[in-house]
Amino acid sequence: MTDADRAAAPLIYGAFDLAADWSRRPCRINEPACYLYSVRRRVRSRPFALVLNRGFCKRGATVSAPRQWCVRGQYGVRSPRALAALHKSFLVMFPRPQGRCCRCWLTWTLCVLLSAPSDSVAPPDSLRLVWLSNSSLTCNDGSPAGYYIRRGTNSHHWVVYLEGGGYCWDTKSCAARWRRRPGLMSSTRWPRARRAPAILSMDPEANPLWHNSNHVLLPYCSSDMWAGTRIKAENDTFAFTGRLIVKDVLNELLQFGLRGRLLLVGSSAGAAGVMFHADATRRSLRTHGVRVAAIADSGWFLDRPPRARRSFSVDAIARLGHTLWQGSPPSSCVRQYRHKPWLCYFGYRLYPHIRTPLFVFQYLFDSAQLTAEGVRAPRTRAQWDAVHETGTALRASLKGVRATFAPACIAHGALARPEWLAINVSGISLPKAISCWERRLNSRNRGERTRCAPRRLIERCSWPQCNGSCPRLRDPRTGEEVALAALLQSFGLDVNGAAAAMGLDARALSRMSRAELLPLLAPHT
Repeated sequence: MTDADRAAAPLIYGAFDLAADWSRRPCRINEPACYLYSVRRRVRSRPFALVLNRGFCKRGATVSAPRQWCVRGQYGVRSPRALAALHKSFLVMFPRPQGRCCRCWLTWTLCVLLSAPSDSVAPPDSLRLVWLSNSSLTCNDGSPAGYYIRRGTNSHHWVVYLEGGGYCWDTKSCAARWRRRPGLMSSTRWPRARRAPAILSMDPEANPLWHNSNHVLLPYCSSDMWAGTRIKAENDTFAFTGRLIVKDVLNELLQFGLRGRLLLVGSSAGAAGVMFHADATRRSLRTHGVRVAAIADSGWFLDRPPRARRSFSVDAIARLGHTLWQGSPPSSCVRQYRHKPWLCYFGYRLYPHIRTPLFVFQYLFDSAQLTAEGVRAPRTRAQWDAVHETGTALRASLKGVRATFAPACIAHGALARPEWLAINVSGISLPKAISCWERRLNSRNRGERTRCAPRRLIERCSWPQCNGSCPRLRDPRTGEEVALAALLQSFGLDVNGAAAAMGLDARALSRMSRAELLPLLAPHT
């Protein structure tokens, strides 16, 4: 609740108490004050009801003691700020009463007017929250699931973005996740509006490709890589319904007018979700005339053995998670790994079974992959050798991918960050590569296809951060940017030899900036 909410609360509470007092007398069911108090009578003739209650409302709960208020029903659980948005709906549902209930109607209007200023003004580039109508599909803690949406001027192009944020795989890891990152397991603190990430921005400078598209953001609160089907039962601590949430959101988008082209995009765990859902989405929307393509950003995980001592290997974590979530990977992949279906959570194993056009963005030295292998903050030569081996393995795993963009960077996730515009491979930016990929999907002219950027853009150099467009690498102990010369030296590059080959003093070379050093080193690495 904002400061403005707190300031307006006494007036709002007083207005509702007045409304409740007036509603105790006999009146017609369509009068607002009567309906405000009708929660005790469990009126079922309307799709939602305003209720007065101390604390937050629970679905289907009995309500008493007026002092705190919210909205429940098909719109889910809301705060006082929801009233302003629902005022128009009430004007349609409840004709303005005459006679003795006039004062009740004035009280209701006063409540709306008081609550409207308390809601902070949403920025122009924000998306508004919509709760799922299916109340059985929830976040981990049982709070309602939903999505954010903003309509664009191009009604025939939709971008649906699945957020990432890791996962949990057993009771212990889920309890730790709940303590440390409850915002990734619950919707209780979701704002009414959210600022759009980079690829959902309506600013042409921040989002040159899809700024005029219809944008949908699916917040991640299921901790299951968008693959779970486990609906919360009474004896369950958490629900895992990521796969069902995606399916339900897409069905609701059809009611919003989904048509033309749908681009399913995700980062990290959301990218894994994109690969899980791409074919199922394409099949379900084909009958509605919607064409589907997908982009996976930094979700190309490998099941490599860990280097550090850990309780579980990556393979074991996937196995435990698959069981806990009641996961449902694509059936075509499961048929191949019949006895180990959890292997389908790894991108390089799942990719051969995906028929939907898929663009794969993947850093060759993905920091999440390195963390999973136990290489968290490389400093020694042995640790940098481990980084190099991971990069080699990721490069090899991308060999059969038809459309890919893989810079040699130590980083994780790009499309939701502003720097996605600057990332390039061989001088070709990521937006241009994606634009060419989309153009090929829409074009039947072979000549036009050959004039665009290559489908496969994988960094040629084999050491980390050799790409000048990489996000800056910082020392986790100090937070300071790591000097490129020091980084390369710790990785094994012979700085003295490179300096001699270029006719430079080694000390002068080590003092050079990144912009000066990269062009000089390129021919010698």
